[in-house]
Parts: sequence; C-alpha cells; structure tokens
Amino acid sequence: MTTVTLANMPIDLSHYEAVLLDLDGTIYHEDHALPGAIDLIRRLQKRGQKYACLSNSTNSPQRLADRLKTMGADVQLDHIYTATRALADYVLTMTAPQRRPRIFNLSTEGMHELLDGAVDWVESADQPCDAIVVGSPVSHYAGEDRQRIALLLARQGARVMGFPDRVYPSPRGLEFGSGALTHMLAYAAGVTPILLGKPQATFFNALCQKLGVNPARCVLIGDNLETDILGAKNVGMSTILTLTGITQRSHLSSVGANHQPDHVIDDLTQL
Repeated sequence: MTTVTLANMPIDLSHYEAVLLDLDGTIYHEDHALPGAIDLIRRLQKRGQKYACLSNSTNSPQRLADRLKTMGADVQLDHIYTATRALADYVLTMTAPQRRPRIFNLSTEGMHELLDGAVDWVESADQPCDAIVVGSPVSHYAGEDRQRIALLLARQGARVMGFPDRVYPSPRGLEFGSGALTHMLAYAAGVTPILLGKPQATFFNALCQKLGVNPARCVLIGDNLETDILGAKNVGMSTILTLTGITQRSHLSSVGANHQPDHVIDDLTQL
C-alpha cells in the first residue's frame, strides 16, 4: 500500500470501530501533551466512539490516567491498556490455582502496585523464583545490585519476562528501553525472554477483544514504526504514523511496502 502524507486534508476517523492511540510520543512527551492530542481524545469521547490509549510503559494504568488528567484529558482506566497490565495478568496465571507465583521485580513501582498482595516477592538469589519481570533500566528496582541478583536467578531457571521497546524518548534524547534490559539479561543468562506488549499480536488482539471490535476495523495512531505501525499492520489494522516521537520520515525507507503506514502526519492537529 502506498503511504499517504497529509497536508491539510483531515482523515475521517468516525467509520472505524475503534481508534487506538499510542501514548508516549503520540499523545504526550514526558509531562506535556503534544499538539492536537487532547482535542482528539475529547472529540472521540464526545461522539461516543470506542477508543483506547495503549502503551509499553512500565507505569501502571492508574499512573498514566493521572498523568493524562494533569494535561486536561479525563481518561478512565478501562480506556488504558498497557504492557505492564498485560504482563501482570500473565504472571498471575503462571502457577494458579496451586499457589501464588514467586516474582523478582526488576521493573517499576507500577509493576509492584499491580502485583503486590497477589505474588510472593523474591528479594535474594537464594530464594525460589518463578520469574523475573523486567522494566525500565532507570527504575530504582533495576539498580546494579538487583541486576546481579536477577542474573543469578535467571541462570538458576527463573523465566525472564519483559517488554519489547528498544528505546524511548526523554528530554535528554533517546534512552535505553525496557526491551534492551530484558534482552541483555536473557542473553547473559542464556535464555529466551517472554515478551508482552507492542508489537506482539497477542497484545493487540487482547485489546480488541476487550473492546469487542474486529482488528481489521480499527485504526492505530502511533509514533514508533516498529512497535506501533508494524505491530498493528500485522493484525490487519489501518495505521497512521505521527512524526512526533521515535520514527523520522527517513526511516520509512527501511521497511517494505506491506508494512508502510497508511498515512503519515506531522502531528495530531492534521487529524
């Protein structure tokens, strides 16, 4: 499919069953909303169209909802679907109903909030451990001492579970993503990691199931060619790439015609 770059021609989103909005790099950057983002969310809410905000963030859905509220968007928790939530749901099924899973947190406070009280936390390398959940390398849960404990646990048989993101944008520029730490740990331990989140087909299909929609009748708007656009195209969604985050226009030449976004916009004001 030929990629269409928009000038001042708006896209009619109303004929889609659901509009899926990536967050970081699409709706906001750090703590400020990107151009057109809040207006778009309010417009979807006003006309009652199904929508969801999705992210590979290692924060909990509640923390993301609180962040959006400070920017002027009142988004309910059932409209936020994160890789952290998907990973937490997966963890809780690992050993049920026999016992609670034994988990080492190399992730974030958000993961701790989602799992606390439902798992047995592992804190040292001499404890039995079912899985290590990996998140942002800059979290205090992912310090050097905890990375060493995680490595020993992984080499002793604990599963390594994390997210696919290679990088993410910050005020300093590109940072190592949670996927980078996940793959580093898995490589050092000689194991294959379990990845949940974008661009995994299970992530997109589970979200569509929650919304009660057909992926082929949805449109995803995102800034990351790899995790957003390619992932959505692989399950049959229409796609809109916004150039406000990770992907630059020059990156489009690195993917084949079957994985080109359907539309490319400079920012959400063009919608």
